[in-house]
Amino acid sequence: MDDKKPIAIIAAVIVAVVGGGIWWYSRPAPPPTNTTPVAVNATEAPVDKPAPPVNLPPLDQMDAFLRPLLSALSSRPELVKWLATDDLIGQLAMAIDQASEGDSPARDLKVIKPGGTFRVAGRGQRRSIDPASYRRYDSLVQTLTSIDAAAAAKVYKTIRPRLNEAYQRAGNPGRSVDPATQQALDILLDTPIVKDPIPLVETGATGWAYEDPALEELTMTQKQLLRMGAANAERVQAWLRAFQIALQ
Repeated sequence: MDDKKPIAIIAAVIVAVVGGGIWWYSRPAPPPTNTTPVAVNATEAPVDKPAPPVNLPPLDQMDAFLRPLLSALSSRPELVKWLATDDLIGQLAMAIDQASEGDSPARDLKVIKPGGTFRVAGRGQRRSIDPASYRRYDSLVQTLTSIDAAAAAKVYKTIRPRLNEAYQRAGNPGRSVDPATQQALDILLDTPIVKDPIPLVETGATGWAYEDPALEELTMTQKQLLRMGAANAERVQAWLRAFQIALQ
């Protein structure tokens, strides 16, 4: 088990949606309200007009576009650290690409890994994940769940053109990012919620593995989500369901 991977999985989700303010802060201000009464025929129905599209900069200029908008959304340290890095849209596309394959984007998201180490409880052959390890992931989960899921879905649609470009540059020519995003969501939402204790077995290669073969056969993305504990995993999945519904 790689201790950096569970953080990267949630980081991938966070960086995929923390742009929730782009849609809200970038759309033009509404025109002044006309207080003069206007006659309306009984057969006329009000029509909701879609918000004008945001004029996105070129792909290589997206960092300057994203940072001031996203920094206005939250002062949480996880977001601040990530925004200080470069190629934000590229990191996002890579995280979606890897998570959609059940892999981990840990290599590209080390900046927001937590302190401390993975802990195991018990002795001899009776080993399990120490519940104290779960608390290391609380702040990232709090960052994710503090974001409005509906607003996040709107911003995803807003930045989709540049996200699509970055996704194609990440080794997916001619492919759309949307199916990859949906697949990543499906993988995370299909992860079983397992209550404590979660038995482990010691291995020579990776240190620890899940004793239950069904859990050990899950994708890397799913196994690492389990490492955050049932409470955190349930909160993440609840948020993802709301985000998925908003996308639809």
